[in-house]
Amino acid sequence: MKSIKRYMKSTVFCALMLLAAQLHAQDDAACQTLFSPLAEHTRKSCEQKEFAELEVYAKAGAKSELKKGEYTKAAYAFNGAFDKRPAAAQIYENYANALKKAGGEVTLNNGSGVWGKLKKGGDSYWIKVYTDGSSWYWYESVKEAALRQDVTFTPEEIRNNLKAEGKAVFYGIYFDTDKATIKPESAPALTAIAAFLKANPAINVYIVGHTDNSGSFEHNLTLSKDRATAVVNELAGTYGINKSQFMAQGVASLAPVAANDTEAGKAKNRRVELVKR
Repeated sequence: MKSIKRYMKSTVFCALMLLAAQLHAQDDAACQTLFSPLAEHTRKSCEQKEFAELEVYAKAGAKSELKKGEYTKAAYAFNGAFDKRPAAAQIYENYANALKKAGGEVTLNNGSGVWGKLKKGGDSYWIKVYTDGSSWYWYESVKEAALRQDVTFTPEEIRNNLKAEGKAVFYGIYFDTDKATIKPESAPALTAIAAFLKANPAINVYIVGHTDNSGSFEHNLTLSKDRATAVVNELAGTYGINKSQFMAQGVASLAPVAANDTEAGKAKNRRVELVKR
């Protein structure tokens, strides 16, 4: 009887270990980093967040700043004997060289960590690698992106903004990069706009597209108008709003609400506004 119980416990333990290994393998496969780990190192953990901050150094001698967007953090452990672990300089130089080889830039390598930036597929990444000498090191990165705006205006708040300021500003309408294709995560903002227009059929508005100053003005003028038109068509086609209530316009980068000198400023300037007619 005892041997049967031991066998059952062993079987259950093995099954749990197998399940844990499978789940870890799934997590490991889902966790994407820009670079492979150092030789003789194993990734022990990885976390990814849709939106988080990373403290970086944009250049040597400058103050640190926060970059925001899609965040990844991975921890790596050395597989060999503790006294054979690589020095911090070896870890940092490996990643600095990999970053340069990929076409990126090392912005700071000061013995406490290495920081850099990389353009890939039209996206901007910021990378940080550091170690405490314990035979572990950590990799962090952020792909710059605007916050997906889940909390949006109520119809009453939109009405109040139009009355007080003549416009209501929306950052929760998202488009594919350099295109007028509306992303699915724009639904909360579009639903709020539709609810407002249905509740206030006598109010007519312009749907105005705004861009940052990246690229030529002529291109951005067309893009901003096309994006506003895409919103108009979505409101009419999906939400059943009468097209007589709104008109699409685009103003490119002519009405910034922040300087275009930083990515954060550019993100603020990329927006859609409802302007009272």
